[in-house]
Amino acid sequence: MMMRRLFAVGALALLMAGCSDKPLVYKQGQYQGKFDAKPWDNDQFKASKVEWEKAIRARNQGQDEQSRAVASAK
Repeated sequence: MMMRRLFAVGALALLMAGCSDKPLVYKQGQYQGKFDAKPWDNDQFKASKVEWEKAIRARNQGQDEQSRAVASAK
């Protein structure tokens, strides 16, 4: 009887501990997350958005089934 009561109290304590919320730290109007770098801010593109866009266009062109089918038919 005593073991059951101890088990029930322990289970209830664990259950209640899992239900607690962590406090949110937010200051009104201020972004609190991490800074996200631009995809072109790296050594490969040297902060050039134009070069990054050209690379994306070239990569997408290679993924286009129409252009790949025409190239393989030649």
